[in-house]
Amino acid sequence: MTITAHALVGGAIAAAIPNPALGFLLAVASHPILDIIPHWDEGWGWRDKPKVRLFAECIIDASVGFLLTYFLFGSVPLPYLLLSIFGSILFDVMEAPYLLLGMKGKPWCWFYKMQSRIQGKVRLPWGILTQVATVALFIFVLQTFTF
Repeated sequence: MTITAHALVGGAIAAAIPNPALGFLLAVASHPILDIIPHWDEGWGWRDKPKVRLFAECIIDASVGFLLTYFLFGSVPLPYLLLSIFGSILFDVMEAPYLLLGMKGKPWCWFYKMQSRIQGKVRLPWGILTQVATVALFIFVLQTFTF
């Protein structure tokens, strides 16, 4: 999933779960669950992209994700919202040294291999549509069953 999709689910978790410790853990746990769902993200084909392009695409995605999440869930205290967003993208953050800096050792390779194994892949435009539907469902469920 894109960083935006993960960030939105992290924000929805923060809005629904008043306990920051539990919210952070659920945000971290949401990442692999979301990645199983067939989707597209900018990391695909990373070996064929210049590192500067991949980095720029990730920065743009993260910026959109943070801004959109803040727009939708800005009523959540900012430190908690940022913590939940960080938890929701933690796996991607831990994979970044492998993809962007060529750090092939542990733990970076572990995060890359684990994520590579669980990724559900779908080409564009379907890979974006599956994300929109999945994120909308998560937000709906979390807002409906606020804890």
